[in-house]
Amino acid sequence: MPLWLQVLLQVAFIAIIFLLVYNQLKIRILYKFHPNRWIILLLSLVAFFLPIIIATYFRYNLNGSVWQYISSAVFLVLFLWFVDLRSGAIYDVKGSRKEKNIEIRPKAKPNRVKHNKSKK
Repeated sequence: MPLWLQVLLQVAFIAIIFLLVYNQLKIRILYKFHPNRWIILLLSLVAFFLPIIIATYFRYNLNGSVWQYISSAVFLVLFLWFVDLRSGAIYDVKGSRKEKNIEIRPKAKPNRVKHNKSKK
């Protein structure tokens, strides 16, 4: 199998698995929290740059290790959570309970028509 095909399949597999996991996280856990979206963005930026800083400071290569996938997953969860908080889409999840809109209607008055006809 050519290297480009192997890399493409690996990326596609990780993306599909990750999107399924994030969707379940959003439906079951993340919609319960109402954090400030800018704090989530700041945490995602820290999660993005922290592995780079650690790798350069300790001269450790993260490529091909489990930590590479974990740091990518943490960054993506936080960033997608920020996007959902920004758009408000996280609270419109199918699994979450919505309040029913109650419409107040005026009460029908059946005798009103009879009284209006007799006065004319």
